Amino acid sequence: MFNLKKTHRTTLKINNLTKKFGSYTAVKDFSLEISEPGLYLFVGDNGSGKTTLFNIICGLIAQNKGYIELNNFKDADLRRKQMGISTEPFITEPSLSVLEIAEIARKIKQTSFEEIKKLLLLWEIWPAQEKAFKALSTGMKKRLSLALSMLGNPNYLLWDEPFNGLDPLGIKLLNQVIQELIEKRKTIFLSTHLLNEINFQATACFIMKEGILTSTVLRNSTDNFNETIINILKNE
Repeated sequence: MFNLKKTHRTTLKINNLTKKFGSYTAVKDFSLEISEPGLYLFVGDNGSGKTTLFNIICGLIAQNKGYIELNNFKDADLRRKQMGISTEPFITEPSLSVLEIAEIARKIKQTSFEEIKKLLLLWEIWPAQEKAFKALSTGMKKRLSLALSMLGNPNYLLWDEPFNGLDPLGIKLLNQVIQELIEKRKTIFLSTHLLNEINFQATACFIMKEGILTSTVLRNSTDNFNETIINILKNE
């Protein structure tokens, strides 16, 4: 088990996690333990198991073996309530407007309209508030998903492939928001295969291949974090 733990309090613990779909093993004996706030990258090619792992962490699907604890909670519903989640696809009624979708999310999270407006402004979606979801570009849909994941000011954010579909402005906004969240000592779990778009200080990177955790790279263990990750991926 990889252990990145400086305090007695565990943020995320994954123990011998396995998920199968029929005879196909999507995640195999995956274990790690972390306790410090920060940005944690989960990197690997498409099909490496990142999305399956994230769906289990946030309780969208169940594992076949092993367990997950988030802030000492094993129950999937309790884990999910502590997280802001952005996964693909973003499922909603296509005819609803941006503001209508945001209002539904606001009521679920029991937050204020002012917070909705603040987040839509932050992600530069506010001008499109009356647009139907189906009329949004792929990048705008992604930004809306990320904005809504931040409702309620969660301490834990789980973003599955957040760079996918973003235009240059969206990528810039995402990097800015990530940096602000790091400064606020939030914990971000982020999966990606687009390392060239990353422009922030990650705490650690977990590299996956065929559902297995194959390598771990710590920020403080290398002078060139991204290059080290890319070299590992090339050699696998």
